[in-house]
Amino acid sequence: MPKKTDPDNPYGYAPETDTVRVGRHDLERLLLEFRSLVRKQEPGSWEHMDDYDLSFERLADAVDAGTKARRGSRLEGPDLRLRCTTTEDVYEWPEGAPYDGGTTVTWNVPGYGSHATGDDFTDLPTSLCGFRWSAEEGWRVKGLPDCRECLREVQLGADRPCGRW
Repeated sequence: MPKKTDPDNPYGYAPETDTVRVGRHDLERLLLEFRSLVRKQEPGSWEHMDDYDLSFERLADAVDAGTKARRGSRLEGPDLRLRCTTTEDVYEWPEGAPYDGGTTVTWNVPGYGSHATGDDFTDLPTSLCGFRWSAEEGWRVKGLPDCRECLREVQLGADRPCGRW
């Protein structure tokens, strides 16, 4: 990361890695503002795990990682205050999600890692992160998925009941 005190680079931008240094506090405020914006949208107007939502969750991951580094191993799981809500007020959620009371299973898809999906699906499974594949392409495996987005969704489903945020 670039130094904040560089007079030629006051915003901490590193062109070689295309990264910007941002304070954790500012990032948390941005995430909370995003959630406020989401709540003001028309019902069902945003689909879960679209590009904007995925970017929001990755920013929340960065905040969680920074908090974990600051506090050590005391922080377990995602900070729910900075995550998407599980209410149906705004998002169109994937079917079979754990926060809908559904049970998930993990599928390994060669070349694409393992993903979580509902245990009842047609011939075209869709993971919690939105990835689709043919049932003939993969197989069920035990354990948690290695897809970061699917893993986050399973953790969130375990941490809070349906409809709470």
